[in-house]
Amino acid sequence: MIKLDELIGDLIFVSFSNHERYKDIGIKESTGHFLLKGFDRLGLWLEHPGIVIIHAKDESGTPLPVKKHTKENIDANFVVTWDNVNTIMHYPDREGFDFPSEFKKMKLGFSVDYEKENSNK
Repeated sequence: MIKLDELIGDLIFVSFSNHERYKDIGIKESTGHFLLKGFDRLGLWLEHPGIVIIHAKDESGTPLPVKKHTKENIDANFVVTWDNVNTIMHYPDREGFDFPSEFKKMKLGFSVDYEKENSNK
């Protein structure tokens, strides 16, 4: 059995019960692959696949010619509430989908060097 907290930081497949809930944030498909950022009692927190703002006006509000438009990529996360999760699928050991856990890379806690401790006595 796999625990959901082991999947944080991995790309997972999610099937939504009602994808219409996410049309306002640009999610138009009923399924997709998303980076799992976390979970809580509300649901799954997923990284948005891409929000782009196109700046088409200057500071004074004057429209810019198309060739002067600029794009700004925005990082964002969104929640999929538990009642709207049909299926979650994980790909263990699949390159590009299963990433090492940040917690396994970190050296948390402390350790004692008993040899050094005993030599000081």
